[in-house]
Amino acid sequence: MILRSCRMLLISLICWLSCNVNVNAQLLKDSATFEKIRKGVDHIYNLEFKEANKIYDEIKSGYPTQTVPFLYKAMIVYWQNYPLVPGTDASRLFEENLVKCYTLAEKYMEEGGTDAEDLLSGLGALGLLLLYYSDNGYTRNVISLAPETYHFVMKSFEFTSSYSDFYFITGLYNYYREAYPELHPIYKPVIIFFPHGDKKLGLKQLKIASDSSIFLQAEANAFLSGIYQGFERDSRKALIYSRKLVEKYPKNTQFNTAYIRDLLLAKKYNEAEKLMDSLPYPYDNKYYQAQIDILRGIIYEKKYKDLVKARKYYWSGIQKAESYKIFGNEYAAYGYFGLSRVYQSGDDKKMKKQYRKQAKELADYEYINFDD
Repeated sequence: MILRSCRMLLISLICWLSCNVNVNAQLLKDSATFEKIRKGVDHIYNLEFKEANKIYDEIKSGYPTQTVPFLYKAMIVYWQNYPLVPGTDASRLFEENLVKCYTLAEKYMEEGGTDAEDLLSGLGALGLLLLYYSDNGYTRNVISLAPETYHFVMKSFEFTSSYSDFYFITGLYNYYREAYPELHPIYKPVIIFFPHGDKKLGLKQLKIASDSSIFLQAEANAFLSGIYQGFERDSRKALIYSRKLVEKYPKNTQFNTAYIRDLLLAKKYNEAEKLMDSLPYPYDNKYYQAQIDILRGIIYEKKYKDLVKARKYYWSGIQKAESYKIFGNEYAAYGYFGLSRVYQSGDDKKMKKQYRKQAKELADYEYINFDD
């Protein structure tokens, strides 16, 4: 997501389709539980895990065989351990819940035909799983789930009249089916068998989801911000959507750092610094530390012209980001771009070229570099 930089694969299509609306028909008929889940999702995005877990216990107890408790639990695990990396107890719990969810959704669909709620359940589970694999560089896992995901996604085009949330799915497909292989040709052999999309229509559908979705406004805003920043190269529009996320979920560190990043790209240095100064430093999370350190380096470089402090913060952030491997590449790239500019101002042209090369190797989008 821009929230993470749009590293998402086209095949992920519905990555970040949070499990929120993934409720079975019986659950939807229970208006009290339906509203409880919606509030619970807001708690998760706002990193209020005590409240979110309380709701999980209630829905798991009331609907032990439905798909939504598995999806909801996976969301809690994902955000409570963000960034979620393989090889941990948390990542195993996350995968177990999602596999259980989408296999149950398939089972219910086979037994009773396709209805909107079961379809969304399967999409939500597959989407989160694909996002996790994509963000951690597990390309084979992504490709292996592509046929299953495709089956669910194609079905979703039949249900846009049921929920505006389905426009999120169709919008992602229409946009990324065309945009992603243009930027990443390696995936062209994979998507050649997928029907063509329409980028303009995809943006229109995502905007409908952003304005009208019951559950998926956060995801729609996140992807629109990422699309406008990474693909459309329109920082002004990207800022509109990342701002909406921070306004609704002010406690979410990832949403805040993404918004600060967009402010800096728009050269709104004072506003970015004010927001950064208001955030508590995340002493228990080195990934967030890496982001904040590198963004702080940009402020010292661009606003204060203090290259000594800028270099210090760039190095601090890079060292922390690199420990997360692929997950940390985006911000490590920003740091190396910054170092290349710092050395450009001095006499060490060799170091400038070296850091520039490292930045390009790590960056998803070379043009998002804060050079201007």
